[in-house]
Amino acid sequence: MNKDHSSKPHKGRKNPTNSAMRHMGLAMTMAGLIGLGAWLGSLWDDWGDHEVAWATVLGAMLGLTLSLVAVFQDSER
Repeated sequence: MNKDHSSKPHKGRKNPTNSAMRHMGLAMTMAGLIGLGAWLGSLWDDWGDHEVAWATVLGAMLGLTLSLVAVFQDSER
């Protein structure tokens, strides 16, 4: 009997640690882009002295769009 006790993963199997790290990276990218967009929008609202925070919403939506583009590009890999 020949048992293979090597630390290399078998072909065809995905390493669950790599998959988890990839998804955590995507989640952090999404949070960062949405937060950055909302923060820049709030600066624009403060600078423009807007009564309604429409630039904050616009910035958050732009960040969401960019984060979804990043997710779709990553899913094609």
